[in-house]
Amino acid sequence: MTAEPATVKRWKTPEDLRQWLAIRLERLVATELRGPGAAVDSFKITAPGLTAAAITGQFAALRAWASVWQEAAAGEPELDVVFFERQTRNFGRVHIPKTAQLRSIDSVARLVGRTRDLTSARRRYAALMAVDRRLAPLADHWPQIVAMSKGDFAVLCRFVTEAVALDLARLRLREVPCPGMHTKFLENHRRVLKPILAALHLPLKPEAQSWAGRLGFVEDDTKMFELRDLDGGLLPYRHLALSAGRLTDGSPVRRAERHALRGVVIVENQATFHALPGMPGIVAMFGQGTAVRVLGTATWLAAQPLLYLGDLDHAGFQMVAGLRRDGLIHLETTLMDVTTAESHRCYWVKDTSVPRANRAYESLTEHEQAAQRLMAAGPWRLEQERIPFDMFVDRLKRWHQTVLQACVGIPASGRRRAVTPGAS
Repeated sequence: MTAEPATVKRWKTPEDLRQWLAIRLERLVATELRGPGAAVDSFKITAPGLTAAAITGQFAALRAWASVWQEAAAGEPELDVVFFERQTRNFGRVHIPKTAQLRSIDSVARLVGRTRDLTSARRRYAALMAVDRRLAPLADHWPQIVAMSKGDFAVLCRFVTEAVALDLARLRLREVPCPGMHTKFLENHRRVLKPILAALHLPLKPEAQSWAGRLGFVEDDTKMFELRDLDGGLLPYRHLALSAGRLTDGSPVRRAERHALRGVVIVENQATFHALPGMPGIVAMFGQGTAVRVLGTATWLAAQPLLYLGDLDHAGFQMVAGLRRDGLIHLETTLMDVTTAESHRCYWVKDTSVPRANRAYESLTEHEQAAQRLMAAGPWRLEQERIPFDMFVDRLKRWHQTVLQACVGIPASGRRRAVTPGAS
């Protein structure tokens, strides 16, 4: 009986040791930075299938394998390889490698080709500790610190020096004053920013929406809406952009003209938004994706007739139901029904949004629920971009006439002000 070549290949070699150490290097260096002289774990040199028969059948391979380990130990003074003896009938005592262990983190770095990184980690960690001893936990983040350029590391040290005196709760991420630091510096080095602020015991805000907000900075309102005055005299400008916070704080319609607002149309397609025709008493609003969800907190919209067009998918119907639950009880949808879905079946695609429990759709109308069930069966999605624009405009005009006629004292023909069709 002889040992198969595949069995010999399973015997651990110095290359296996190098790979094993490379995987553990990050933890080893972090331990060394916290307390120099940390011990390196012993590597077990396994040789599956090394039976007496295998030794006899593959003695030449065994001797070559053991010699590789002897040469590795001779080439690295700090590598200790322990052998054990095994008595064989034909070859007497055979020396077989059992364990390998390096004596220091320096020898580990040398073996895996990371000596320069270890030297840099020690130097930069010492520099940070000289700035503030509380930064000891940054030992766990030495790869990111070593990867920084010399100039960026100098800026980081200056930031740490000044951060303790700053009231971050009153600053946006890009407003932090620090000599030599560009406005995107902290954002570019966010992986070390959080552990630095935590180590300095600066107040964090884990409940905030954005990562910058969770680190204690003032949150940028990234949810932006575009508004178009389809009437021509309701808004301060025909076309403007507002943050979600500004939009939910109060009506953007000019105070003197608020009595003339007859409704708001909400779309999630920018091309559709820009192409909408002029309409007396109507403001159009464009928001992307989940941004529209915050409109439920805009109390000035609660009493307004609202028309919404979204994708026919899980997320679109959840949006409608959620806005109604939040108080927008006058919200109507258009082209989010079975007829529209069936007539555009060739444009259905797989729905990748996340379905919710049935209660998430309870605020839908009967027609909307039927469409939701139809699309969820796939699950399928019909994107609003696939619905012809003329079809939407026709529904929009009919909705517009309905809301005008519902206003006592306002003739169906519109308002007093002349409107230029397509004005933006």
